[in-house]
Amino acid sequence: MMLVVDANIIVSCLLKKAVTFDVFLLNSVLKKLEFGAPEFLWIEVGEHKEELLKETKLPKDEFDEVMEFLVEEITIVPMSQFLECISKAKRLLSEHSKDVPYLALALRLNCPIFSGDKTLKKLSPVKILSPREVLKLL
Repeated sequence: MMLVVDANIIVSCLLKKAVTFDVFLLNSVLKKLEFGAPEFLWIEVGEHKEELLKETKLPKDEFDEVMEFLVEEITIVPMSQFLECISKAKRLLSEHSKDVPYLALALRLNCPIFSGDKTLKKLSPVKILSPREVLKLL
């Protein structure tokens, strides 16, 4: 099963290293799920790298190790592969535009989004799965 991963999942992995991180760790062994994301994911996370580094209180090498692991677990899908779904996603998320690339990719792949974003869950026509819901799938 394919899931689109949004940036709040990555932030959660870095800050809490709890259920969200367990999903990726367990799946790296079981290989039951495939994770995909628009290239925007790493741009969005990169914009907040310094503040994440401070908030996690992880040593830089451990932070980089977790990031490397997550990069390996998530397949990046070029925007050219879901460009035709961008305008529909913009219409659906007009009041929550930061998640347009994630919704557009989910629409294109016809799959759920792995996210803890409650606003996205209310607005999205595709299923939004929380970390606990994804863990149950494993």
